[in-house]
Amino acid sequence: MIRLLGFIILTTGVFADSLEKDISFRYGFMGQLKSNPDSTVVLSDSSIIHTGDKVQVNVGFLSGSSFLLIFKGSKDEYSLFYKYSGSINSNAVSKQDTTYKIAFPFNAFSDPPGLETFYFINSITPQVELIKLLGRYEKAPEKAQVKLANQIQAKIDALNPNIKGDIADVQIRLDKPMVGGVSFRGEDDDGIHDMSVTHECKGCGGVAFQKIVLNHRTRR
Repeated sequence: MIRLLGFIILTTGVFADSLEKDISFRYGFMGQLKSNPDSTVVLSDSSIIHTGDKVQVNVGFLSGSSFLLIFKGSKDEYSLFYKYSGSINSNAVSKQDTTYKIAFPFNAFSDPPGLETFYFINSITPQVELIKLLGRYEKAPEKAQVKLANQIQAKIDALNPNIKGDIADVQIRLDKPMVGGVSFRGEDDDGIHDMSVTHECKGCGGVAFQKIVLNHRTRR
């Protein structure tokens, strides 16, 4: 479970159906571990973290596309950590302009331990129904959240190529951090952060999907 201190960014826009195509994004899943507080490490699927360790997520995606970072905690609770929608056009596509953001700033894991799941969803068309469900979930009483959680997971699974039987999205470890003078800026943080994106996820059909599960253990 994470104590949510992050932020959600929302920008609305209009998307063209004709731009449904292959899409990819870059990300960096960074960790600051209490066992080695002076270093920042790169985390990946199945990485082990402990209570008190901090994580940050950096992303780089096609300017104007839609991006969601959804968190499912160790108690099966859902949170929408990051939401971005923009107005995509032929100029943005032709130039392959990339928007870089801190999707989730450093936050520490708290107990209970368990599997902590992050869903990265980059799409040409915004995931309107999924966003609505997450909004209802946040405001719903606990009993209603159980039903809504099942609906949210069904929507997420429908986008997961490993579940729906499509060709799996490709995850690539980049040879070098893709910083290149780009500034990572948070909505309420005007400072420049020397963080990197370390992996690339390539999707198709207008959606790129990545699931990262961290194994959260209690610190002994």
